Amino acid sequence: MTPPALEIVVGGRRLPVAPGRPFVIGRGPEADLDVGHPRASRRHVIVEHTPQGWTLTDASRNGTWVDGRRVTTLPLAGPVSVRLGDTADSAVVQVLPVSAPPAPPAVPAPADVLARQGGQTSVRHVLTTRLTVGRLPDNDVVLDDLLVSRRHAELHRSGAGWRIVDLNSGNGTFVNGVRVTSAEITPRDVVGIGHALLQLQGDRLVSAEDTGDVGFSVQGASVTTDSGRTLLRDVSFALPGRSLLAVVGPSGAGKSTLLRALTGSRPADVGEVRYAGRDLYAEYDELRHRIGLVPQDDVLHPQLTVRRALRFAARLRFPADVPEAARERRIDEVLAELNLTEQAGQRIDTLSGGQRKRTSVALELLTRPSLLFLDEPTSGLDPGLDKSVMQTLRGLADGSDTRSGSGGRTVVVVTHSVLNLDLCDRLLVLAPGGHVAFFGPPREALEYFGAPDYAEMFLLLERVPGETLAARYRESRQHSRYVAQPTAGMPRVVERAAPEVAPRQQGFGAQLGVLCRRYLAVIAADRQYAIFLVALPLVLAALARLVPGDSGLSTTRALELQEVQPSQLMLVLVLGGALMGVAAAIRELVKERPVYVRERAIGLSMPAYLLSKLLVLGVVTGLQAAVFTLLALAGRPGPDSAVVLGSGLLEVLLAVVGVTVVTMLAGLVISAAIGNADRGMPLLVLVLMLELVVSGGLFPVAGYAGLEQLAWLVPSRWAFAMGAATVDLNRVARGGPDPLWTHDAAHWLLGAGVLVGMAGVLAVATGLVLRRLDPVRRRR
Repeated sequence: MTPPALEIVVGGRRLPVAPGRPFVIGRGPEADLDVGHPRASRRHVIVEHTPQGWTLTDASRNGTWVDGRRVTTLPLAGPVSVRLGDTADSAVVQVLPVSAPPAPPAVPAPADVLARQGGQTSVRHVLTTRLTVGRLPDNDVVLDDLLVSRRHAELHRSGAGWRIVDLNSGNGTFVNGVRVTSAEITPRDVVGIGHALLQLQGDRLVSAEDTGDVGFSVQGASVTTDSGRTLLRDVSFALPGRSLLAVVGPSGAGKSTLLRALTGSRPADVGEVRYAGRDLYAEYDELRHRIGLVPQDDVLHPQLTVRRALRFAARLRFPADVPEAARERRIDEVLAELNLTEQAGQRIDTLSGGQRKRTSVALELLTRPSLLFLDEPTSGLDPGLDKSVMQTLRGLADGSDTRSGSGGRTVVVVTHSVLNLDLCDRLLVLAPGGHVAFFGPPREALEYFGAPDYAEMFLLLERVPGETLAARYRESRQHSRYVAQPTAGMPRVVERAAPEVAPRQQGFGAQLGVLCRRYLAVIAADRQYAIFLVALPLVLAALARLVPGDSGLSTTRALELQEVQPSQLMLVLVLGGALMGVAAAIRELVKERPVYVRERAIGLSMPAYLLSKLLVLGVVTGLQAAVFTLLALAGRPGPDSAVVLGSGLLEVLLAVVGVTVVTMLAGLVISAAIGNADRGMPLLVLVLMLELVVSGGLFPVAGYAGLEQLAWLVPSRWAFAMGAATVDLNRVARGGPDPLWTHDAAHWLLGAGVLVGMAGVLAVATGLVLRRLDPVRRRR
């Protein structure tokens, strides 16, 4: 007699079960039905037909539950709903004969969102009308998380409900993924603080901590440029917690585009990206702390030691009230997890390639991210280091180092290397045009493509059109098993705004202080650069001493001695100041662009970053200008009289400092605009030539249409005019008097005012150029 047919119903899909062999429900490639839930075991339950009929057998660690009771073996006489695990949001499947109507769905527990966190869920009874939440042990709800402030938030009972009030926390308080300062919360609302989620239902407080074992899924992600070119097409996959995914493909296949879409730095135009079932884009402000990104370019200051770099990163990423001892403990944990303890005191620029990459990873692990993305981490490494890095990533995914306090994490690595793909749980192969050519276990990839090795697979990707490869994969059993089934139940969001840049984690002043200290530490640690900064004004002053004559800046003596030294010396001073300013700044922003972009994505304040550069460089170049001017004029006659400040030497000094600082700001604009530090040197020469030609000290520019108007836009024109007004160069001008050189207070103040205005305009321009580097853009 033919046994009765059986079906599994999950997510609206009906899967027939054949009586010939056991049917495994669980998580991962070992299961016939991969439910994709992090709390499901790899072989959770087995459904099979025995002589006694259909039976369901539990084979899991977390248990199988039916109608609130745990079962080990269950005869399947009729329709039944089965919960895989004892958490509130455990996966629910229905088992029923074909002729039977579907069993009524299990009613989810109130804390269903919390259960997706992948950590422990706890329940406590609340007997008071006020609760404090924070990191210190004297809070009512203690969250042992460095992302949580000492006194983070308060909960007040408000009638039958509750109100949450943020206490000026460093990283914010969120309700349903939205940052709030104060909000009413209902039993359906979820409060996010650090890595924890809280839900209040009457006198019960349900909490769950994200320990890293959470699922991650993508549904139909596509990215199109403004010109209409599609870079990524209909990418879908699901990853259980603690998975390692490798993304490979030829150049132009969309690997970097996919990475930006998965991290939120360039959201997909179509499709969904979900973290533990939550919309990543809609809740990016909260979830950004759960995401670590290691770009291909090192996000490190190579002049610093490993520990010092981690210290500055910890100060920027953790709330300002986290004590130094707590930051040091976390740094020690991360160093131990990545086997970098012995290199903690070593300068980053002396590390091997693998150690440098692990240091970049260490920066991201400080905040215990549950998702870690890496872009080409093995690029340029030899096979041994390649394997070492991949083994490290495997360990990070598994959470094998208990010292870190992590339950593992999901790791996504974009790579061109195929040497160690066997260490990965899943392999995503992208074809040119952003098409998915394969997703599944790496061991199945070569068989699927019919290739003897990965080199042949890459040749196939180049020969066959991406549309053909994608269509073939959609019809394959791998797509059905590893993509269609796990993503079938994903909810869809029709329309939403993409995330803006993350709000800053700390106050403006706290970030500014850390950034200034780090910048000074980088300068001090780079001995060659520090020596250059000290030596440059000395060398320029020595060159200025070569200007012939004995009149200095005194026009009276120049007329007596028939010299032109005042004009020549003033020109050398102004051009020397311009050289120091632009040389100090023209490479400053472009050389640490990867650092800025990454830190901006996690909440770095752009104004604080820019102001730190302005303050430090302003002080450095201002001191250079002062030393240069004083040494160049030492022992020489000064101006005959002052026009504003009572000291002609001071007025000339301020003119040189002014052109130095304003030209430094012009160098920052250039540095923010260029994409490669090597392009700065030709532009430096161009800037200096422009400063020289239109300054007015080489030949007259007043009265020449076009040239005079161009000169108004150049700092050296106004700085030279300030000095000329003080020195009264019109008395010795051989090309005729210049109206801007008139020896009075009005013209000196005009030049000073224009330089101040130029400084403001250039500072704003630098900020606007930096703003275009913001890693998150609104969807169009």
